[in-house]
Amino acid sequence: MKKQVEGTRLLSRTHELPISEADARVFVTVADAGSFTAAAALHAMTPSAVSKAIGRLEADLGVRLLVRTTRALHLTEEGMAFHERCARAFSLLAEAAEEAGAGTRAVAGTVRIGAPSLFGTFLIAPLLPALLARHPKLRVEIVSTTRLSDVFDLGLDLAIAVGALPDSSLVAKPLGQGQFVTVAAPGYLKAAGTTPRRPLRPEDLLAHRCIAYTRPDGREEPWNFQLPEGPRQLDVRADVRSDDMHHLTAMAVAGLGVAHLPLFVVAEHLAGGRLERLLHACEPAPKLASLVYPAGRSMPRRVRVFIDFLLSQEQALAGVTR
Repeated sequence: MKKQVEGTRLLSRTHELPISEADARVFVTVADAGSFTAAAALHAMTPSAVSKAIGRLEADLGVRLLVRTTRALHLTEEGMAFHERCARAFSLLAEAAEEAGAGTRAVAGTVRIGAPSLFGTFLIAPLLPALLARHPKLRVEIVSTTRLSDVFDLGLDLAIAVGALPDSSLVAKPLGQGQFVTVAAPGYLKAAGTTPRRPLRPEDLLAHRCIAYTRPDGREEPWNFQLPEGPRQLDVRADVRSDDMHHLTAMAVAGLGVAHLPLFVVAEHLAGGRLERLLHACEPAPKLASLVYPAGRSMPRRVRVFIDFLLSQEQALAGVTR
């Protein structure tokens, strides 16, 4: 092995790269985020600087890595192979650095987790005092989101997802199964002109004022029920809608109408008599909630500690089973 003397350091040519490592890291981020703009924000660069970094990398390698159109960005076959190996190499390097200093350094840094606002309120926030007491140098940032794409677009370390996970680029660890329930305030059910006063079947809800949740794309979330003949999905006629279940809960308690919400959100209101549980026999199968993070990405020690702590806790959420 030939070695080159530079001052008092010996440089092994085996470890010299024919490309810029910084440019390769920018490329990996572009591929993960799916856009130059998102990658620029994550690297504190301008989109123009990102474009130049990709251009230099392609020139150094002598191949085209990306195909960019006005609507989308795609990896070439060479780009996919290069991305896979680079991501794995950077992951191994980061893990080596983490492990080397794990025994001497306290867990520190910021963990950025994306979650529907309800999980931030009822799951994450109550656990933070114990976590930060154990790791006082750790910082946590909660980003309210229901979009899994924000893991890449916003550079989140991990996120909480509800339901099926279509994106195979994410690793999922189950958090638990959550029960949805149909509720209304006693005052609403007794109000004059409310016919029928108490729904006995899902279709009876069509005669009631309903309060619906809207998805990020603006569509109303259908209400799911389990009947003897099988699952039933109902599109209610919502007079009031919101994209935040905190709002829906408050409106239901105020007597505005019937709502379909997670049991852990309304448990205290049910216990206190402010809400009544309806259609108990028709409640749907519980929904899966999962902790997700990018596959193949290096997992810093702070993120691993956060995940392990969250998964080790016995959830005290009503209607949630592990």
